[in-house]
Amino acid sequence: MNNDLNRPGGAKAAALQAQIDAVIATGDSTKAIALHNAMTALEMADIDARNALADTGVTVTDWPELVPLPEDTGDTRPPQSFPFAALGPLLGAAAQAIAEDVQAPDAMAGGSVLAAASLAAQPLADVVLPHGKACPLTLYLVSSGSSGDRKSAVDDVACMEIARRKKEQSRQHHHAMEAYRQEQATSKKGDPEPQEPLMQSLTVGNATVEGVARLLKGQSSIGVFSAEGGEVLGGHSMKEVNRMGAMAFFLKGWGAEALDVMRGGTGYTSLLGRRIALHIMVQPLLLRELLSDPLADGQGFLARCLVAQPQTLAGTRFYNGNNPMENPAVLAYAHRMGQLLDTSPQRWPNGDGYELKPKGLPLDPQARALWIEFYNAIEVQQADGAELEQARAFASKAAEQAARIAGVITLFNNPQAAVIDVQAMDGAMELVTFYLSEHLRLMGTGKQAQTDKRLRVLWDWLQEQGPLVARAAVLQKCPRAIRSLKAKGINVLLEQLTQRGYVRPIGDGWEVRHVG
Repeated sequence: MNNDLNRPGGAKAAALQAQIDAVIATGDSTKAIALHNAMTALEMADIDARNALADTGVTVTDWPELVPLPEDTGDTRPPQSFPFAALGPLLGAAAQAIAEDVQAPDAMAGGSVLAAASLAAQPLADVVLPHGKACPLTLYLVSSGSSGDRKSAVDDVACMEIARRKKEQSRQHHHAMEAYRQEQATSKKGDPEPQEPLMQSLTVGNATVEGVARLLKGQSSIGVFSAEGGEVLGGHSMKEVNRMGAMAFFLKGWGAEALDVMRGGTGYTSLLGRRIALHIMVQPLLLRELLSDPLADGQGFLARCLVAQPQTLAGTRFYNGNNPMENPAVLAYAHRMGQLLDTSPQRWPNGDGYELKPKGLPLDPQARALWIEFYNAIEVQQADGAELEQARAFASKAAEQAARIAGVITLFNNPQAAVIDVQAMDGAMELVTFYLSEHLRLMGTGKQAQTDKRLRVLWDWLQEQGPLVARAAVLQKCPRAIRSLKAKGINVLLEQLTQRGYVRPIGDGWEVRHVG
């Protein structure tokens, strides 16, 4: 190319041509450098630089119109009202009383009561589905509320009978340990080694998977309950290196499968016939992270959780002077909770002393027909293009969730019940429909919010790297949260940034647009 140094821009074009000639011979990746230098000159309206660029064989196009990245505004669709009446006369009245007296969001009170009832009922019975499968009355609930939404106050009332029994268990263990130490101190050589008493606790908040398993060596049922869900989701078991195993443990707990734990020092443990209920209350930010967690979604943990994020009542909670602990509906609920917790569950006679053998709770003919109708209706909506196509994992378990909830309601209404009636099933279906609407609302928002967040993180990183970034550098050196998506996921994000006009492919790398 002949560059006249006396022409406007000629000196720049000559320098550019010399640089292009020096780097093009080294391969396509350096061709991108030539392109970038030429583009810089073009942005300065250097016509000779455009001619120099043409000699490289690279076609230059202007940047497309920039489509700004979305801001993190959260979900704007209001949730449905929680269907208190669907819980039945005891649970529903108590949940509504707690919500009104504490002045807390409806689904927070409803979820707390339902979770506590599941903990009390799960050792006593399994629901028997129409095709003969027995399912535990175990429920996993996740309730979201901002700081100040009175999560702890709700949980204190819903779990007051559970808390009373936990104190009793703690006192009993203290006395048992005193007796154990006394026996140790007075034992003589040759006497049998005294057996150290096992700790028992109806619920735990921030225990590790190993801690839960250790407790279940000496009891049949447990609840992982926390009004500060960060204790559970941010605890040791949920750290990156442990999360897969922890998720698998809770999946088995939901299905009442054998809980196998192998750890150094304690060896191999296989716990049969145990039950684990779960209720964690989380801040909206933690909920969004959970809902967008590929592992929690991919392994099926989220599909087993009944998730709700009700609207805050902040700004409307004027002093009412009510004490929920004295509300007749709450007292009736606590009395029934105590009856269920005092009921000794059936256990296998040849087990380890804690392996449950719950009674079967079948559906009566009307409940059976209603359940099948619900099952089929949900199945139709999972077809390609149908309403629940994007929620198949959760929807595929909706009918079983309804049966489990119906079993909990039935036992709470009548601890001696032998079958699940149509009223309990109808209410359970209404509750699952509520949680299904929340799942659709929150999962859609959570996934999109996480995608938007990843786009912003990747874009910020690309800007820091300079105008040109090699493809290998993107795959190997981008922030870990992005790198964990692997090449396929990263390429999807890069394609979205390309469509929005932030980057464009150049040889073996990416050109990053300068955005002022």
